Amino acid sequence: MFPLKSDLMSKRIFSKVFLISVLAVFTVILTVILHPASFAITNPTVYGQELIAQSGEQPSPSAPFNIPTADTALLFQNDRYAVRVFREGNKAYVNIYDKENKTLTLKKIPVLITPAKNPKKDPIKYIAAVGNQQYIVIISPLGSSELTILKGGSEVYRQGNNQVEVAQKVPGVSDQTEAVNPTLALVRTIFVNYAKLTIFALMFSMAIRWRFEDVLWLGKQPSLMLRSLISVFLAVPLLGALTMLIPGLTVAQHIGMWAMITCPGAPMIPFKSLQAGGNAKFVASLQFMVCILAIISIPLTALILGQFSPNQAWLSPQEIAKQIFFAQVLPMGIGVLLAEYAPKLAEDLVEPVTKIAKFMLLLVVIILLAVTLEKVLNAGFWAYLAMALMSVGSLACGHFLGGSEPDTQTVLAYSTATRNGGLAVLLVSLNFPNLDYVKGGIIDALITYALIAAFVSIPYTIWRKRTIVKTQDDR
Repeated sequence: MFPLKSDLMSKRIFSKVFLISVLAVFTVILTVILHPASFAITNPTVYGQELIAQSGEQPSPSAPFNIPTADTALLFQNDRYAVRVFREGNKAYVNIYDKENKTLTLKKIPVLITPAKNPKKDPIKYIAAVGNQQYIVIISPLGSSELTILKGGSEVYRQGNNQVEVAQKVPGVSDQTEAVNPTLALVRTIFVNYAKLTIFALMFSMAIRWRFEDVLWLGKQPSLMLRSLISVFLAVPLLGALTMLIPGLTVAQHIGMWAMITCPGAPMIPFKSLQAGGNAKFVASLQFMVCILAIISIPLTALILGQFSPNQAWLSPQEIAKQIFFAQVLPMGIGVLLAEYAPKLAEDLVEPVTKIAKFMLLLVVIILLAVTLEKVLNAGFWAYLAMALMSVGSLACGHFLGGSEPDTQTVLAYSTATRNGGLAVLLVSLNFPNLDYVKGGIIDALITYALIAAFVSIPYTIWRKRTIVKTQDDR
């Protein structure tokens, strides 16, 4: 009798601790959203605005912080300077603003452009000469930028890994002269639509196996549900914030990792979890809950990230929610309704729909790997390290919050560590109006993250299968 009371009391205390943790994190999130200045985060947009304003290009009074970027090829800042490369007429110029002295070091100085030999790999270099000084500005397709100042041929200043606000193709400044290929444009459009259809098919094939009692199972497990929410929606972004402190990551890699971290609910999680011996009802209920809550969590996470980024990189919360609804929630809802009200038809459709969806996914993976394999293999040590640490940390977090049962530990570990790469690619493709020059690098980073996460999970999968087999033998 007493052990039962003690166990019940410990469970209640445990639930309260988790609830307090959730409220504490939620309070911090609200504080960041409502009062970002309280964290002493300098808004780089202010410097970009001053840079443009002091160049005689005042923005409209109705939108004082809306930097006009139509003619801007590159806008970034580092600890000391804000740099803008732009086009006026048929010529390219550079402005450099000294943030420390609040003066315009260079104002509308013509630049000599050294174009990239290979636009997908090599950087573009802009050189401005004033007297015996040279100002060299570099931007690469991965979003890494650098400002170097030479005086009399000697280097007096250099800083890379700047905070890029705008990196877009402006005719005559940052693009290569290439003939428009309508066939290639058509192929890209077809592929994007095919990728959307693949996500829809995967979600439908996953949900057509579930009934109402399956997707509502987690509601009867409040402690497990709370721990699952913390693991999937709170622990991963917090781990990501720590991982991003690793030096050496490019702008594209930062954005790619954040996009993956932001998007939970990968459609392959149920298949992986069941193959590793996961609890089938927990799989269904957790995946359903995560996909539904993603309508709220992804826009909220994007809104928080927007407080730290001047890139105007995210769609509005309404637009993000709409994309998630049509990509995830709608096909999943159709599948569950079909399984509940037309079980015979759903049973007949499960096998062929699953095979078609997996084949479609395999084709997408092959195409993406063929296009990006070189970039994935050259992502760099720091990118590999950051992504591997993120994946290992997420697996560990899900495993330990999954409770004492092996079949729930495995499911939550996969759900925490495996992010929805398809949805991340979709959101990235529709985003970043001022960073189109580095979009390709962002997609490369997404694929690299997905591959590393899959590779890291292999030892865990082998271990879990052995553990569950041993547990079943002991019973």
